Amino acid sequence: MKPVNIKKQREKEVRHLLERQWEIWDLERELGFIKLERPIRHGWYKEIVITHKIELYKNQKYILEVYDKIEKFVWARTKEKADFQWQHKTSQYLIYNDIPTLSKKQYNRLSDKAKSLCVPFQYYTERRKLRIRFYLKIPKGAYKIKFTRAYNTHQKRIDPCLISEKAFIENQLKRPGYYNINEAFYRWKNHWNFKEYKQIKLKEKRRLNDLKKTPIDDVINDKF
Repeated sequence: MKPVNIKKQREKEVRHLLERQWEIWDLERELGFIKLERPIRHGWYKEIVITHKIELYKNQKYILEVYDKIEKFVWARTKEKADFQWQHKTSQYLIYNDIPTLSKKQYNRLSDKAKSLCVPFQYYTERRKLRIRFYLKIPKGAYKIKFTRAYNTHQKRIDPCLISEKAFIENQLKRPGYYNINEAFYRWKNHWNFKEYKQIKLKEKRRLNDLKKTPIDDVINDKF
């Protein structure tokens, strides 16, 4: 009988381990979240919010349209760190007059009248690549920058059995002779799956951020 090729056998084992790893990630995502009886204080937001004075402007519809596209807040454990994060975004994304700017992709999704509130400018990225972003001409009376307390309103459900199995699989994939095979699989086979997984995690993170911003009264009265 022809002997089994050790590398082929290991590739087969790695393939099964990776498939089970993805199954576990899906199962963990399906567990969902548990609503907390009382929200837990969890850091601060520094954010840009629209004020009631926006009703004084005839183009309020288009101001709200561009406002919906911008990154409205940053989160950190303390006010000082939230302010630092905001200033970091100022240097990274060139926030103008404390209003985050829009990327070209975000700009292209606006209506023509909303685009009239945007002013293009060019800048260089950290890698010295020329890019275009857009300043927003929003009246100062229509918005304000403030700090807001952040709360955790939900807790992610966990399954100890899944956590234990996932740790076991990770250790198996790190064994001598298996690690390089695992890395090779991620390079040529699981690349798009990994991108999909990261997109799912990003959506979950955004959902959690929305939950954190829910006012306490709405949480208590179950209005979110």
